[in-house]
Amino acid sequence: MKDDRGPLDLTRRIEELEEAIDGYVQLVRMQKNEIWGLKQISSENEINKNLLQGYQNVINDLSSQLRKAGK
Repeated sequence: MKDDRGPLDLTRRIEELEEAIDGYVQLVRMQKNEIWGLKQISSENEINKNLLQGYQNVINDLSSQLRKAGK
């Protein structure tokens, strides 16, 4: 069906704005999901950093003990 309403027709403008709002709502929803995913990755990275630091401490302690035992 041909839309013969002009660009100044208010009902047409309202429909266009409603479509734009729907698009923005979808975009916000997608960005919230992306943010959640990034927060999960950040949390995993923090856990890995803590593990790495713990492993480094264990390695340093064992190295010190080996040096002391070798004397």
